Parts: sequence; structure tokens; C-alpha cells
Amino acid sequence: MIFSEFSKRISTALIAIILLAIVVSFAGLIHNIDQKNINELNSDFTINSSYYIDKSNNIDLNNILSNTDFIASKLNSIPYALAQQSYWIKLSLHYPIDKTSITTSAQKSFIQGSGNKQLILMAEHSMLDTFIVYQLNALTAPEKIYHKRANSKELSQNVYPYARLKLNQFGHSEYLIKVKNSGPPNIPLLLFTPQDFEQRVLLSQLIYGAFIGILLIMAIYNLVLFFADKDKVYLLYIGYLLSAFALLSSLTGYGYFLFSDRVMQLLSKYIIFTHFLLIIFLLLFTLYFLRYDRLKHWAYKYSLVFSIVISLLGLYSLSLNELTQTKLFFSLQPLFYIVVLFLILNRLKRDFLWARFYFLSWLPLLGGAIIQPLVLLNQLEYSFLTGNALLFAIMIEVTFMAFALAERIRRNEQEKLAMVAYHQSNHLPRQTNLDHKISQLIAEGKQDFTVIVIKPEQFHRIELYINEQIRVQFFQHLNLKLSSLFRFNDAVLNITEQFEKLCYLENSSLAIVIDNSLNEQDIALFVNSIQQAARDVFYIKDLKLPLSAYIGLANFSAHDSSSKSMINNASIAANKAELTQNKWAYFTQKDNQSSPSSIQLAIDLQQAITTQGFELFHQPQIDLKTNKVCGSECLIRWHHPTLGHVSPDIFIPVAEDFGLIPSITLWVVETALSQQAALTEHTGLNHMVSINISGKDLIQANFIDDITKIINRSDIKAEKIIFELTESVSFAQNNIAIETIENLIKLGITISLDDFGTGYASMSQINQLPFQELKVDREFVENVCSNNKRKVIAETAVKMAKGLGLEVVAEGINSSLDEETLRSFGCDIGQGYYYAKPMSYEQYLSWLNHLSNGQIPASLEGEYIPASLK
Repeated sequence: MIFSEFSKRISTALIAIILLAIVVSFAGLIHNIDQKNINELNSDFTINSSYYIDKSNNIDLNNILSNTDFIASKLNSIPYALAQQSYWIKLSLHYPIDKTSITTSAQKSFIQGSGNKQLILMAEHSMLDTFIVYQLNALTAPEKIYHKRANSKELSQNVYPYARLKLNQFGHSEYLIKVKNSGPPNIPLLLFTPQDFEQRVLLSQLIYGAFIGILLIMAIYNLVLFFADKDKVYLLYIGYLLSAFALLSSLTGYGYFLFSDRVMQLLSKYIIFTHFLLIIFLLLFTLYFLRYDRLKHWAYKYSLVFSIVISLLGLYSLSLNELTQTKLFFSLQPLFYIVVLFLILNRLKRDFLWARFYFLSWLPLLGGAIIQPLVLLNQLEYSFLTGNALLFAIMIEVTFMAFALAERIRRNEQEKLAMVAYHQSNHLPRQTNLDHKISQLIAEGKQDFTVIVIKPEQFHRIELYINEQIRVQFFQHLNLKLSSLFRFNDAVLNITEQFEKLCYLENSSLAIVIDNSLNEQDIALFVNSIQQAARDVFYIKDLKLPLSAYIGLANFSAHDSSSKSMINNASIAANKAELTQNKWAYFTQKDNQSSPSSIQLAIDLQQAITTQGFELFHQPQIDLKTNKVCGSECLIRWHHPTLGHVSPDIFIPVAEDFGLIPSITLWVVETALSQQAALTEHTGLNHMVSINISGKDLIQANFIDDITKIINRSDIKAEKIIFELTESVSFAQNNIAIETIENLIKLGITISLDDFGTGYASMSQINQLPFQELKVDREFVENVCSNNKRKVIAETAVKMAKGLGLEVVAEGINSSLDEETLRSFGCDIGQGYYYAKPMSYEQYLSWLNHLSNGQIPASLEGEYIPASLK
């Protein structure tokens, strides 16, 4: 790992050196190009110039020659403006005619004694409408020596409009120039010797070729990445590259080397629209490159709206003239930069490593985007560097973007690996790391090792009252505490490349693996140190709890030689540890036999739901005033194909954990109503039917709709249905559950609070929820007279409920004494083995048919059978 990091640093340094060498070479090349331009500082020429602005575009040659309103100015300091007007420029050149007096070698080429002597006058503007050059002679009429025409056969005339200036033998030549443009206002006029002009053209073409090459490579590279990753950010970047290519090809005129005149005319016509496309693609690329769509940041939505506004304005600009288009775009450009810089800086603040290269790519782009428009608008002095600032900026930018995209790909791979290896909520190693380590030990033939699962004590109850943030902090703190404890213990093996030793299990536990051959500490002391560390961590909302952790240990066994089975065995042992005094236990094969796999049980449950593998039992409820059967409670039973009878106490929690409860509840409701309708038809008794539902049912999105549909399909009125709410936790604070209860009552269904007096079924529930019936738990009903405290509690509960106007049901009546006592308290309904045990539908139907008008005989003495769990 250290070597890998060193290699990365060496590679980065080499890349930086190569880039620096390229920049230095490029700077030297650009300086050399600028030095070829003839001016008074680098030559023996004296250059005088003056200008006149023809705002009407109507003055002809004769009128301008007689005009005395020319204003003296340096050749490239003429105040060109963004307007439809023509410029007349007088250019006067003074130069030595004696060859020996020339101090620079640059101009010797055109002074060769006799023969024609020439200079090249180039207009650095490819979108000139008018470029006419006249040579002025004192004795003769002006001679037109150049007139720019469209579709010139000489490509360089389209890219660099130029005229060949004849120099006379008197050391003084004068020229009259007329220029008018349809693009940016600035029109740099440059002077070269013929040889230097050819070199200038050649170097410019080389730079443009490099620009095309870089864009082409980046476009192909991103296209390959798109097909590999299907990420639209690469297509947006290709759109940006194509827009930049079209814009600069038109702006510099270099596109004439690649495209026909018609294509270039279209590019020139829509050059402002191309500007709009460029910033739209760049904004969208920035937005998705920096992953604002995943961050769900408010800037994402507003940036999309802004891009739509720019797009509409871009389309609207097509209906405007060129001057208005230009003003519209440049008025929007500062706002665009503000938005994009905010996006970059905001992301940079959150994650510098992620955004650093993209941030660096914007530095040259901003420089070029500011400098070149200032030059084009005649607000900044022209040079080859400033005149092509945007081209150079984009070349540098795409280079940095290549690094940014590479960094993004690397970061994506890291995130994918992190998603596999680490939990996204608490950033702790996943179980897969431990699986891999155990599998590695087994493959190496090692057998003397132990998997240990650390389960925080009572955490499943505590997490009901804390939010996700506190839950995450708890496990991060516990992980940190235990990691410090194991840091120098070689017996606790590393499970990740980052030398982490603990992993987080989905059942809110941590796990480690220890090599027993390296463990010199007694296992009891080792476990006690873990429990002490866990005890120190148990701060929940500033409350220090006297809790530690349950520890489960599973040694390697040839019978359970997979990583998954060892971790499961250690988890089973941790559950068993809850029943021990020292709170830790080893796994044994006996534990495995008595604890069927929850996953397999869930699979079998799902199969039972599909194949109608459950059965409903009915236990009658008796009106204690009339001794008549007034209803029955429906109880689900499951006879497993191989395990036999499985208690609801076993399969209901599994169904809740695996999200199967809603399906089971709907099956129970539909079956209960169907059987109740059949019972009514066969017996003529119009009884109530009580059905147990879970608090988890109440928060299901379609629960009310599903219940309504079932009632509509049956012949049972809602007023004959009682829903008994059975839940081990409170749902009184859940607004969705309360709303569902209220909607059930509106349907006509009676809501009963089951198991009153135990767990959460207490006064707080009655106070906050609209119950109509209260069911006293069997714990306070069975043998009610055998214990005075039990009797007082039962009597108080009944009288309190009656005082609140609730109907009271007592379950667990197992004798006539229980019945008489509850009747004396004012209890309304009785249920228990004194009357009948739960029966199948057929047995219950037969039992009802043996009654006289549905009434239990007053002298009934039922057989006492110890109560079993529902």
C-alpha cells in the first residue's frame, strides 16, 4: 500500500513536469509569433496612422480623400465599436532605403537593391464584410491593391485576410484602408515581412491542429466512457467540446481549413447561438459532473431552471439582429459565471478532492473567457495570446478536465467498492469483509479460530426512541472504542486493507474473528473487556445507561465450515446470552437444532400464504349478563409440513421482520369474514368476530382500501367486526396509525385494546387512542381470587374502563369462580377455557349447534385446561 501511494506521487510529479515543459514550450512559441509582427519597437519602421468613422456607410473613396477629419491614432488603438459602421484608416510607413542602415535582419528580405519590396498587412478578423486597401501616390490616382471577396480560392485569405503592400524606393509609402465587420468590433491590423507572415500562418495552423487533436481525442475518450458507463455527463461534455469547436472555428476562421464556405457562413451566422449552446452544455456538465442530482441540493433544481431560461433566450436570439444578439449574450454571461462558480465552490467546500481538478480547469477558462471578449470588444490590447485566449484556455481546460474525469472514474470505483465493503449509513465495514476473512482462514487450513458477535444489550428496544443519527453515532462510537481495545491485539485479525477489525451486521451487532493460537488472554477476561467497553459507550441522549453487551462465540466446526454459518451461529449464541447471568455464551449444535433458520422459516411462511397453508381457530366470547355467545376471536394456526405445529410466538415475529405481516393479516381478515358469514347462515346467530391486527398493519399505505374491499365482498357488516390491536410497542405517537384507527371506526369497525395491563397496553394508550373496547390480559384474570393484588388490579381495570364508557372483555376465565368474580366487577364479556378452547371452524360450528338458542347453560362447569399462548 505504501509502495502504491509512492508510485502515485511519482506519477503525479512526472505528469506535472511534463505539463510544465509543454506550457514553457508553448509560451516560447507564442512569444516568437508575437515578435514577428512589425512595430516601431522591433524594427526600423516609423508607422503613422489615423482613422475616420463612417457611421452612415455611404462615404466613397473620392469623398474620403478630401476629408480632413481623420484622427491620429496608433494602428491598433482605433476605437472600434459594436455598431454597423465603416472605418477608413490612413497608414503611413517610413523606412530606411540604405541597406547598410538597417539594424534588424527581419526586414532585409524586402530590400534587395532593385526589385519589388513588399510587406504583408493582415487583418486578424475572419468575419470582415469589407477589407479594401488602396496605395496612395502623390502623382497618380489611388491604386486598389486588395479587395476582400467571399469564397476566395486561397484558404488563407478567408482565415487571415491580407494585402501585399508595395514599398517604393523613396522610403515612404502611404495607404488607405477601408474595413467593416459583421462580428466582434475589434480589427487588429498587423504588418509582416512575407517570410514572417508564412511562418505566422504555419504556426497558427499548428496550434489549431493541436486544438482539434485535443478536442477529438477527448470527444472519442468520453464517447467510449459513455458506452461503458452510460453516464449522461460524458454526452454533455461531448456537447460542450463540439460547441467549443464550432465557436472557435468560426471565431478564428480556422474552420475554413476543414469546412466548405457554406458551412463557415452558417457557423458565422449562428455564432452567438453557438455561444449559448456552449454555456448551456457547460452548465449542465458542471451540474451533473459535481453530482448535484444525487445530493438533492436546492441548487440542482434552480440550475436546471436557469439552463432552460438560457435555452429559450438562445432560441429567441435567432430572431434578433447580430448586434442585439451579441448584447443579449454578453449581458447574460456574468450571471452564468456566478451560477457555475457557486456550484463549483459549494462542492469544493464539501469535498475538495472530488472537485479540485474541475476547479483548476475553470481557472484558465475564466481567464480566456474574460480576456478574449475584452480584446474582441476593443477593451484590451491585442496580441496573439490575448486574441486567441479562449482557444488556449479551452486547450488547457480540457487537459485538466481529463484529470478531473479520471479522478471521477477513480472516485466512482472507490464508491462502488465502498458500497460493497462499507455501510452507507454508518460507514462501518460490512459483513462481506468478515466473510472474506473467514473463507481465507478456511482455505489456508486454519481451524483454531472463533467468530465473536457483540450485540448491544436491549438496543432493539432503545432504538425505538432514538433517531437514525443517534443510532449511527452509537455504533460509530462503539466501533471506535472496541477498535482502540483491539488495536495492539494481534489475535484479533484485520478484515480490511485499512486494518479494520470489526464489521457491522444487519442485526445491529458488531463482529470480529480471533486466532486462538495467538490469543494469550483468558477468554472470560477478553469478553469482560468487550463488555466494559460497551458499557462505557451506552450514552443515549446524554443518558448514561447501566447496559453492556451480549457476546456470542462460535468456534470453527467441520459441521459449520462456512463463514455465513459461523456468523449465524455466533449470533444465535449472542441471543442465548440474553438468558445468562454473565451475558455471554458459546454456540452449541443443540442451539442450532432448537433455533430453525429465520430465513427458511420466512420462505416457508411465504409459501404458506400462497398455498393457503394456515388455518383459523375460533374461541367463543360469552356475554356475562345473558350467558349467550356474542362472538368469537379468530386465532391463526400453522401446521408446518416438517416442523409440525409452529407457535404464533415464533412465526409472527419472523413475519414482521420479513414484511409478511400485511399479507397474513389480509388473509386472516378475509378468511374470518368468510367463515363468519357461513356461521351466520348455518346457525342464524349474528355474532361479532374479533380479529388480531398488528401496529405494522396500521401504517400500510393501502390497508384501509384493502379492508374496505374485503368487507364489500363479504356479507358481514363492518359493525360486526372487532379489530384487536396487539403490539409489543407503542403506536400512540404515530400519526399515520392514529389516522388509520379513526378511518376504521368511521367504517363501523370496533377497535379493542388487547392485553391491557402488560407492556405498552396501558393508560397512555387509552388516553391517546379512540378505543371502544378493552381486553384485560389473562395474567390478571386466571385464578383472579388466588392473589389479592391480582384481584385489585383486575377490579380497578374493569371499573376504570366502565367509567370511561368502554366495553370490557376478560380473557383467561378458567373457572366458575373467575367468571363470577369478573361478573361482580361489572365485566361485560368473558373468554377462556372455562367455556371452550380455540377450535377449528368445523368444530366451532358443531359446538354452536349444540347450544340452546346460543346460550351457555348457567350450571356449565368446563374442564380446566392450562392456558396456552395464542
